[in-house]
Amino acid sequence: MKKIIGVLIILGFIGCNTKKDCSYQKPIALNDGLNVSTLEEHKLDTVVFNKLNQDICNGKYGNMHSLLVIENNDLVIEQYYNGWTKERLHFLASNTKSFNPLLIGVAIEQGYIRSVDQRMLGFFPEYGNLKKDTLKNKITIKDLLTMTSGFQWDEQSLPFDDPNNMGRQMDLTDDWLKSALILPMDTVPGTKYVYSGPNNIILSEIIKKTTGQNIAEFAEKYLFEPIGIKEYEWSKKNGIYDSGGGLKLKPRDIAKYGLLHLNKGKWKDKTIISEEWIEETFSPYIEINHPFYSCYQWQMANTDFGFDVWFIPGNGGQIINIIPALNMVIIINADNRGRSLENRTPLINLLQNITKIHPKLM
Repeated sequence: MKKIIGVLIILGFIGCNTKKDCSYQKPIALNDGLNVSTLEEHKLDTVVFNKLNQDICNGKYGNMHSLLVIENNDLVIEQYYNGWTKERLHFLASNTKSFNPLLIGVAIEQGYIRSVDQRMLGFFPEYGNLKKDTLKNKITIKDLLTMTSGFQWDEQSLPFDDPNNMGRQMDLTDDWLKSALILPMDTVPGTKYVYSGPNNIILSEIIKKTTGQNIAEFAEKYLFEPIGIKEYEWSKKNGIYDSGGGLKLKPRDIAKYGLLHLNKGKWKDKTIISEEWIEETFSPYIEINHPFYSCYQWQMANTDFGFDVWFIPGNGGQIINIIPALNMVIIINADNRGRSLENRTPLINLLQNITKIHPKLM
């Protein structure tokens, strides 16, 4: 018995001292619609990636969960960290916002909505009294999509868990749509960028008003099923879906969604949304702060590499990054909520370092 205990103690120490496996793992073909390949086959820099991967494993970028990279339509990097697995649904946080413009585009192309120039209040006759507010009566779908609705709003100055944060206060209300529509106005619609979650609640309710389907049902029919997304969770309250941050998907399905945008609305031989709508979605509308611009919920950035990238950020470290110049999609999932930058390197640095594996940047 003493020998058995001694062996267990020794094995325990060995287990505690075993280093994490930070080696490159070749993506596995799962017959889920994603083609897989390797860094070597794509002539991507394995030395750069291995150093980067070791840094992630060592916690340099905080509590990372997954890193997926698609290059030339092949999944070439699929790494999981800190106990995460490909089977788990990951919260998207504000990455969810990017689903609104795509689904609004589908609704337009299906004939449910005429155009992005339609006024917001026209979809909600039950709130006709709000038309007395001449500024609010001017808000269009396009203003909601570009974060230029003109609402008096600030959800970024305070931490989200602060009880005085406007986003948190709205989350606690019983009727998210009403709380969004009755917000006071601050500026003329279309003239000033203000990051505003309520814009997305209104957009998803416009989809429900015009199609008779909530945003989850509409997405399942026109997006999820066509590209092979079979599992998801989407939080809601009193029948209204959190279209600003409540969606959960598996990392590989997030990668599919990113690839759909890189390929300008096409999935395999299917056109999910027109190329013209993707181009409109990615067109810079208003400068946020140089070199970042607001598009339809997505943001565009001018990079030091000499090309533009499009991305959507989410709380905790959720990033979908589209780089047409490199034919590349980068998906990052993490949970750095509450972790100060004093204890980790910003994920923007990780994005910049990942792109350096590409032969164009070697």
